[in-house]
Amino acid sequence: MPTYSQATRVRAADDRLACAVAAHATLRVPLEALGTLRDNPGLDSSPPLPPRFLRHADEQTVVGLAAVLRAMAAPHMARVDFADWGVLAAPRLLGRLSSAATLNKFVEVGVPAISPHVIPQHSLHAVSSAVSVALGLHGPNFGIGGGPESTAEGLLAALTFLRATQVPGMWLVLTEWDREPTPDGQGGSVTPAVCCASALALVPDKGGPTQLRIRATRVNRPAQGLVAWLADQESDGSSGRWTLPLSWGGHIEFAAGAPMQQRKAA
Repeated sequence: MPTYSQATRVRAADDRLACAVAAHATLRVPLEALGTLRDNPGLDSSPPLPPRFLRHADEQTVVGLAAVLRAMAAPHMARVDFADWGVLAAPRLLGRLSSAATLNKFVEVGVPAISPHVIPQHSLHAVSSAVSVALGLHGPNFGIGGGPESTAEGLLAALTFLRATQVPGMWLVLTEWDREPTPDGQGGSVTPAVCCASALALVPDKGGPTQLRIRATRVNRPAQGLVAWLADQESDGSSGRWTLPLSWGGHIEFAAGAPMQQRKAA
């Protein structure tokens, strides 16, 4: 969590921390439907993946990569060269279903029952690594957050990282469960669960119609679900704003449909 002095520095840089969203896609997939998506996460126009590429991947990785492939399929993204792009992924409580099954196997059988895929496929950097490998990207990739505030941490990291590096663009992949699943110990859930993902293609801010901007002001507005808000933007194209308060006193705004109104920090 930033200290007061760190928050002050962000406040001073408020109007410079912004980026444009070139494309985005959202997905909501029930747990029972993930098997089909795991075998074929892309569209007809998507780049081909190695056979069974997602066989051992976490559910959030499957949905996150599928969302990226759908964002890439937007007509205006057809000529974009993604080779030097980076990937930031902010999963929320990744790997719980697999971890529960792994612990059960360890108790019952011991070390020989533990798959070598558990750590690389179900740890914090698994989502970003899978996207980077699948698309052949040469930019940096790493996971952000992993806990309850992963969405805020991912957005904040993307805004600052894009400004501080020379990459032409960044994929930001936000994943979570709608109603956290209750592990059954076998890799599934005893309660209904829907895996959600938002993939955002972020590029340097050039005053376009859709922007992300961080503001170091204190707000009391409750956070809304980003996946649902982005889905609404896709369906009706209406303008509007999505706001997420940060624990240290600032907030992130996502404005669609019109350039962000520049305002002084309170």
